[in-house]
Amino acid sequence: MNGRYAIVLKSQLGPKKGFITLQANGEELQGILECLGNAHSFNGKVINSDKIKLEGMLHTPLGEVPFYLTGIVEENMLTAAFIVKSQKYELLGLKVNDKEGN
Repeated sequence: MNGRYAIVLKSQLGPKKGFITLQANGEELQGILECLGNAHSFNGKVINSDKIKLEGMLHTPLGEVPFYLTGIVEENMLTAAFIVKSQKYELLGLKVNDKEGN
């Protein structure tokens, strides 16, 4: 599960590309979401070794907005629901190595 994933967030304005870095330590989860023009840190939990649930704050020109993500990490794939302002979006990710992610 730990590592960097290239992601696509399917939004109303079209797909938004970025990265998410996951760092699990037991049931604790933290990382950074790099999408929508900024880096957004988050904290969360690992549930049943492959399910994740996290929350953080999106930094926008109008201030900070809370976001939530629930998903499943299977092998090198991340499939998740990204929720912000009561809107739910699909987020898909594929684990990358450092050379591909930079």
